[in-house]
Amino acid sequence: MTVTTRTPNTTLRRAAVASLAGSAVEFYEFTIYGFLAVVFAPLFFPSSDPTASTLAALAVFGGGYLARPLGGIIFGALGDRVGRRSILLATIFLMGGASTLIGVLPTYAQAGLVAPLLLLVMRILQGVSAGGEFAGAQTYIVEMAPERRRGLYGSLPVFGAGLGFASAALVVALAYASLDADQMREWGWRAPFLLCLPLTLACLFLRLRLEDSPEFKAMVADAKVTRTPVRDVLRTQWADVIRMAFMTIAVLGPSFLVKVYMGIHLVTVKDLPPAQVYTVLGLVLLATALLFPVMGKLGDRRGRLPIIKVGYAAYLVLSVPLFLVVNASTNWWQLIPALVVFAVIEPVVAGSVYTSFAERFPGRVRYTGTALSFNLGAIAAAGFGPYICGQLIASTGWAASPGLWGSLCALLGLVAVLRSRETSQVELAR
Repeated sequence: MTVTTRTPNTTLRRAAVASLAGSAVEFYEFTIYGFLAVVFAPLFFPSSDPTASTLAALAVFGGGYLARPLGGIIFGALGDRVGRRSILLATIFLMGGASTLIGVLPTYAQAGLVAPLLLLVMRILQGVSAGGEFAGAQTYIVEMAPERRRGLYGSLPVFGAGLGFASAALVVALAYASLDADQMREWGWRAPFLLCLPLTLACLFLRLRLEDSPEFKAMVADAKVTRTPVRDVLRTQWADVIRMAFMTIAVLGPSFLVKVYMGIHLVTVKDLPPAQVYTVLGLVLLATALLFPVMGKLGDRRGRLPIIKVGYAAYLVLSVPLFLVVNASTNWWQLIPALVVFAVIEPVVAGSVYTSFAERFPGRVRYTGTALSFNLGAIAAAGFGPYICGQLIASTGWAASPGLWGSLCALLGLVAVLRSRETSQVELAR
C-alpha cells in the first residue's frame, strides 16, 4: 500500500525548518569535540608525547560512533513504534545535555582517571543520541515531502549537518582568535560546548510545534505499525542495510578528511595557526553546504544513482591528490582551491544518497532501516576515520597517506551503488 496524502504547506514548512535546524545543532554539538581535540587532549590524556594524547582523544571521538548503532536500534525501533516526533525531541535533548556537560567536566589534574572516564561516558551518550537523530530527521522529512520533491526536502537534514560543521569550525576559529594558548587550555575550549545549551533549547522549541507525519498516522489507523521493526528489517532487507552502510562509508570517510581530520592535519602537520585553519575550513564548509539542496533537487529530476556514482568516482580519484596538494602548498592561495574542490563533492553525493535510504524501506521499518544503515557505516568511516588517518601518517611517515583511506571508502561505495536500484520515482510504501 502507498501513501498519497498531501502535507499542508504550513506543516511542511515547520517540518523543513525543524529538520534542518535539528541536524545543524546535532552536528555542531557532535563535531566540536573533533575540532578541539588537540587542545583538551593533554588535559584528559596527559602524555609526554602530544601525538599520543591527540590519538587518545580521537579514539574517544570514535567511541561516540561505536555507540551510534545502539542509538539507531533503540530510537529507530521506538520511532517506528510510537512515532517520529517524540523520538526527535528525545534525541536532541540527550545530545544537548551530554554536549553541554562536556563543557563542565573536570580535567585529569582535577579528578584523575575519573575525568577521561566521564569524557568517554558523555561521548557515548552523544553517540547514542546521534544514532537516532539524523536518521529520524531524514525519515520524517521524506515522509512529509511532496512525492516529486523528496530529493529537495530530503537534502535539508544533510544541509543542516553541513551548516553545523561550518558553525562549529567558525566558533572554534573565533575562540582561537580571541584567546591565547594558555586561555584556550585553561577554559576557552569549554565555551563552544557550553553554547550547546541555548542551541538545544531553541531546537526543542521548534520541534515541540511538530506533529507526526501523515504516513505514520495512516499506519496507526490501519494497524500497520510493527512491534519488531529491528527483526523485520534484518529479516527482509538485510542486504539493503549492508549496501547502504557501504554507501555511508563512501560519503563520510572522504568527507571527514576535510570536515574533521583536515583541521588537525593542518595544525599538527603543517603547523598553521589554528585561528586561520578553522576560519578557512568554516567558510569552505559554509559555502559548499549551500549546494546540498541544489543537488537534492537535481536528484529529483535526473535520478539519485547517476549523481551518487559521479560523486563516489570523484572521491576515489581525488582523495590522494588532495593531500599531495595540501602538503606541497606553501600558502593559502594554493591550499584553499584544493579544499573547495574536494568539499564540493560531498553535496553531489549526500544531496541524494540519504534520501534514497528512506525511500528504500517501507514505513513500518523506515526509521530503523535508515538508522541501522547510516550508523553502521558511520562507525568505520566517521568514527575511526580521523584516528586511522593519524595512525597512517605515524606508521608510514607519508603525510598524504590519509588520502588512501578516502579512496578505499569511495571504492566500497561504488561497489554498493552498482548493485542498488533507483528510487526517485517510486511511491513510499507502508
